[in-house]
Amino acid sequence: MPFASLEILGAGGVTILAPHPDDESLGTGGLIAACLDAGLPVHVIVLTDGAGSHPSSRQFSKQRLVELRREECRNGLSKLGLEPDKISYFDLPDTKAPTSGGEFEAAAARLEETIRRDGSTSLFVTWDKDPHCDHFAAARMAQAVGKARPELLIWHYPIWGWLLPRSKRIERPAPEGFSLDITPWLDKKRAAIACHASQLTPLIDDDPDGFMLTPQQLARFQGPTEHFIRRQA
Repeated sequence: MPFASLEILGAGGVTILAPHPDDESLGTGGLIAACLDAGLPVHVIVLTDGAGSHPSSRQFSKQRLVELRREECRNGLSKLGLEPDKISYFDLPDTKAPTSGGEFEAAAARLEETIRRDGSTSLFVTWDKDPHCDHFAAARMAQAVGKARPELLIWHYPIWGWLLPRSKRIERPAPEGFSLDITPWLDKKRAAIACHASQLTPLIDDDPDGFMLTPQQLARFQGPTEHFIRRQA
């Protein structure tokens, strides 16, 4: 995808929809820092509570894990320059974010209201082909908001999509979008990612099935470029 500047977003604000606390730093950390330096308002919405990463831990109860992951998210975003009052937590259940029904419609309405209140003209959300149920739910929610607000620019940022096998075929036209050189903000992004110790280190060591990013997976998000795909019908 071609490189572009933030001018492609226009003069409005930016909303980031992250399925879990850490997706915002992994996929859009450079974008967030760049927007804030350029004077563009940013609002980050975390869709789920993040409690699904270590479900069998006894040391970290569900509530303690939710609080820890909120703290990590808040600290990470502060490294990028975002104030705590520009973060919203929808607290939907991790691994169970809805894709239809009343709970989905309520969350989509809340998302739309936040975008309207902030005056955002761009919405960034995880790619709808990411192989994770919550990432798909977030993308579907963005799509629902886009139908109600056709003027809204919707961009996808892949997370787990980067790890799909090359043999995996995506039945749609070649993606359109832009790449962003985040070299000036790369140190800030890496510092933000490092705040998510529960996802990067054996901080929670009493759940043998607990989630932890491997160094190889982490490396994919620590380079000087972020990529964004324009939503396709």
